[in-house]
Amino acid sequence: MEPVGGEPAAQGAGGPGAADAPEAPGNGPGSPGAPDGDAQSGAPVDCYVLFRGHTDGLALFGALKGTGVDARISPTPRAARAECGMSLLVSCDDEERIRAVAQACGAHIEGVARLPRQIRPDRDRYC
Repeated sequence: MEPVGGEPAAQGAGGPGAADAPEAPGNGPGSPGAPDGDAQSGAPVDCYVLFRGHTDGLALFGALKGTGVDARISPTPRAARAECGMSLLVSCDDEERIRAVAQACGAHIEGVARLPRQIRPDRDRYC
């Protein structure tokens, strides 16, 4: 059976069951997290710093407070496919500074995922 669009389904290392959750290109653990096609069309992109465990995330969050880098603790989006459910939502422009601070404080970064913005500013408006 072919998916809509006529292109054959790609079967990854996960086997037939892996088709339930297709992996976004460039967002796997340890990858630079290149934006996908939706993000290139001008939609805003958010960067999520991914960790193996929450202790690394909290250590980096604390170390970033004094550097002027704006970071928010955020749940890891499902599309990012990380081991830890905690991530840091940061500006993509600060990625190099964040990596330098992480190395200085000893926090291990699993990767940085660039994903189309998922936060809708009108999500709590009902009228």
